[in-house]
Amino acid sequence: MIDDLQAHYRELYLRHGDSPEAVQYTSRESQERRFELLASVADLEGRSVLDFGCGTGQLCSYLQRRGVTVDYHGVDIVDEFVALCRRKFPQGRFGRLEDFAGQQFDYVLVGGVFNNRMDDNVGFYQGTLRTLFGMARRGLAFNMMSAYVDYQDPGLFYEHPENVFRFLKTEITPFVALRNDYEVKAGVVPFDFTVYAYRSGQ
Repeated sequence: MIDDLQAHYRELYLRHGDSPEAVQYTSRESQERRFELLASVADLEGRSVLDFGCGTGQLCSYLQRRGVTVDYHGVDIVDEFVALCRRKFPQGRFGRLEDFAGQQFDYVLVGGVFNNRMDDNVGFYQGTLRTLFGMARRGLAFNMMSAYVDYQDPGLFYEHPENVFRFLKTEITPFVALRNDYEVKAGVVPFDFTVYAYRSGQ
């Protein structure tokens, strides 16, 4: 599974370079709309952030352009992405998840990681969220594709938002918020959702 994903994203990177398309976004506008939602988990100014599935570090660039200063670190399974991020953001740390074992960050942000179809999508996102919430001092934000759509790409994974909410609420933390009220593309019915999971009440 990991090898297939590595090959998929490596091929996109070779084709598109440092761009939203390299990490499977259709446009910068849709990518940054999702970044806006992820960053709305809290006031991130001065906080430490782990970007899980950091790709080419475009979330960090987005925050910098908006004047939000964070202690930014990134995790990815594609070595070329990690090497690029190290060149672009020498002040941060980048590597595989195991390189950050035992460490915690104020917030963990996860964009697009759960979208590709695999053998056990539910097991993957639940296990990953358990691990990442354990690394979050304050909270976790992530997005997923919603099953409430009129078309599903066979290569992508779609989940019912209530299943994710129930899992988090019953097994991870009582402090959960879910947003399925926004447009990623203007005039298009919401086809993904963003979830915030916190250590304490907001």
